Amino acid sequence: MARMTGKVGVVLAAILVTAGLSLVWADVATPRPQWTKVRMEAETVNIVLGEKKVAVDATFNMYNEGPTGPVKVGYPLGVFETELHDFAATVDGQAVQNVRTEAGTPASEGPRMRRDDGKGETYRFEGPYKQWKVFDIDMQANAPRIIKVNYWVEPAQIKTAEKADLLHYVYTLRTGATWKGKIGRAVINVTLDGIAPSRLVRVVPVGAVASQEGKVLTWTYQNFKPADNIEVTFRPTETVRTASLSAAPPTR
Repeated sequence: MARMTGKVGVVLAAILVTAGLSLVWADVATPRPQWTKVRMEAETVNIVLGEKKVAVDATFNMYNEGPTGPVKVGYPLGVFETELHDFAATVDGQAVQNVRTEAGTPASEGPRMRRDDGKGETYRFEGPYKQWKVFDIDMQANAPRIIKVNYWVEPAQIKTAEKADLLHYVYTLRTGATWKGKIGRAVINVTLDGIAPSRLVRVVPVGAVASQEGKVLTWTYQNFKPADNIEVTFRPTETVRTASLSAAPPTR
């Protein structure tokens, strides 16, 4: 795992670390990791974490070291989610019009090639994701592109015997590893919207820098292949717990 810069804020020192949970939202990915010549030079992910809504605004600085041509890009739906609400993408400031939804294959570990027998080689997104938002972008040879994505989801509702009802959110960086080489720089900011730092139960990876009295958590990576997720588990208010979590589906 890449080292995190900075020091852990005091507000995180008492956070309880518990067993991991399996939920994913993710970086943009390519279905052709074995052959792609496109690098992710940098990314900035701004997450506003609330009890009922998690808003994500992400910017990905890409660079094509290969020939001119179209590149397929995908963004996965979380395991427990039914929709990436109001999903929108831009490339160099221009709205992407060809966003489509494709079913995923949950049996494998990540994006990889599949051969379509009798029809030559085709490529598809795979992994522990039941659905992808997919679009194609034109990449010029030896040229950059800036992809921006924004959407919102609901935090997962978790029932536990030990700590009662909790809310949980994961932003996974792992699919960013499908691009060529290492990511030059990544900054992930999580802003707590109406959530007191004292209600945090689990924050990983360790090493986040806390600012604004613990209301903003920041992870910074340099030259890395992502293998870890950003995870935040917190206690809901009594109102949210009573209204929503009583009907929450069981975890898997």
